[in-house]
Amino acid sequence: MAKRIFISYRRDDTGPVAGRIYDRLSALLSKPNVFFDVYTIKGGENFEKKIVDAIGKCDGALVFIGDKWLEASPASKSRIWNEKDYVRAEVREALARSMTVLPILVAVARMPDPELLPEDVRDITTRNALPLRHESFDDDAENIVAAILGRRERERDWEKRRGPVATALYAAAGILVSCVVLLGAALVHFWVFDRALSESIGAPMTVLLAVFAVILGGWAGFRYARRLIT
Repeated sequence: MAKRIFISYRRDDTGPVAGRIYDRLSALLSKPNVFFDVYTIKGGENFEKKIVDAIGKCDGALVFIGDKWLEASPASKSRIWNEKDYVRAEVREALARSMTVLPILVAVARMPDPELLPEDVRDITTRNALPLRHESFDDDAENIVAAILGRRERERDWEKRRGPVATALYAAAGILVSCVVLLGAALVHFWVFDRALSESIGAPMTVLLAVFAVILGGWAGFRYARRLIT
């Protein structure tokens, strides 16, 4: 059974990057298994009740922390201290349950000092956080998805839902490209030296080169398919 993941973020703080991680997770788990308020909460629904119900059905939560996560509001020293702050409610609900809560530090953001947070969400500072930076986004996103899903489960899901057909197609495409390149090289060699490639390097070496090209092309196609789909 696929895991269900809750995404907590502030729209004016980490909305775009949270959305990109949502796209990756929903591609792996399907959209109903990833709670992202913009797409999951419909107009007219009770926001707070929907949040509590959603977290209660989830196996893990990603808490995106940017440089505006604690930004002060006119009514208080920091909006996280507001009892009605939805991010505070999300984090509080997630921490109160036996689930994985993974803080994500976006760009240059750092984990807030415990004394800057209300007691009911202070435990977030004890959770190991992962970075998400623009210059290394793909690698960081890979680490985040692997951490929240579990690497083995993620690979198993890929193999089950998307792996076989895509792998075969891209591997075949890689082999075709490598063969075309090798054939092109052989034609160029013939045009320049006026003799077949096998006459220059010998038949055994020519066969070995062709086998190597097929193996290299298939491997490259497989790796490209895996990276593209996951």
